[in-house]
Amino acid sequence: MTPAVLRSGFGRKGNLYREDKFTCQVASLLQQFCQPDWRYSHLPFGERRDPKTARKLKLMGVTPGWPDFMLVGPGKVCFLELKSKTGQPSAAQSAIAGHLMACGCGYGLTSSFDDVVSMLQAWGVIGPEVHVQ
Repeated sequence: MTPAVLRSGFGRKGNLYREDKFTCQVASLLQQFCQPDWRYSHLPFGERRDPKTARKLKLMGVTPGWPDFMLVGPGKVCFLELKSKTGQPSAAQSAIAGHLMACGCGYGLTSSFDDVVSMLQAWGVIGPEVHVQ
C-alpha cells in the first residue's frame, strides 16, 4: 500500500488547536484510513446547547466526561479525548478516563495530531502507512 502523508497543521488558530477543528481533522483521518474491521463514532456530548435541549439530553442519560471518540474493533474498545493545546481535562473527564482504563479499554488524551496517529496505529485502528508531515 502506498504511504499516506498527512499535514498536521489543519485546525490551527495561531499555535493553538481549536478543539472543534481538531475533532474534524481526526474524523477525516478515520474516514480515510480506518481499518475495515473497526467502527468509530464521535460522541458530541460537550457541545453548547440551549437549556431545553441540555435538560432533555440529561434525562435521556447523557452524563459528563465521556471522551470525544469511541472506537470498537476486534476484541478492543478504545476512547480518544482531544484537547486544545491549552485545554485540560475536567474532573468528570478524568474520572471517566480512570474508569475506562480500569475496565481494560484503550484510552488516549492528547492535543497532538501526531499522537492521535500513533495511538490509532498502536490500537490497530489505522495502518502503519499513515505518516504525519
